[in-house]
Amino acid sequence: MTEGGGSNPMSDPDFVAGLRAIPTGAPGEAPTWPAGDLHGVRPDGSPVTVSLDAIDRPLLLLFLAVECDGCDSFWRGLSGAGPEELPADVVPVAVTRGPDAVDAAEVAARAGGFAGDVVMGAGPWSDYRVTGYPFLVLVDPAGRRVLAEAVGFGWGDVASVVRTGRSAP
Repeated sequence: MTEGGGSNPMSDPDFVAGLRAIPTGAPGEAPTWPAGDLHGVRPDGSPVTVSLDAIDRPLLLLFLAVECDGCDSFWRGLSGAGPEELPADVVPVAVTRGPDAVDAAEVAARAGGFAGDVVMGAGPWSDYRVTGYPFLVLVDPAGRRVLAEAVGFGWGDVASVVRTGRSAP
């Protein structure tokens, strides 16, 4: 329940489905800052680096939290527990705050059957100028640049960010 006795609208799937992504920056303009490798740890504590040089197709970064109603559908989709599907031509990476800020066991539980990398750390959040979640960033690894980004409210926003990124100059 929220203040005033109402329920949280973010818990209502119909409400969340009606929300639309909020792109950052000026309309029609792609971000102008470079993209870089991601460094952090996996939920098991082992170090992880996602090197752009090792990726041959667009990289989709999903900046998520574990206690976030808006992030739930992304976690379900990544773990294969939902009907959502990632575009086949992108490499997904889930990014959370570091283990000093979020429980690694909760991240591991949320990531469940996700076969991609999960990066926990503060560095990617500052490197990619992310201040909140859920946040989506599409990266061109070869050009080391951000193609598109947006606050995401559901899997339809993933398709929108990928479509926007593909049309970026």
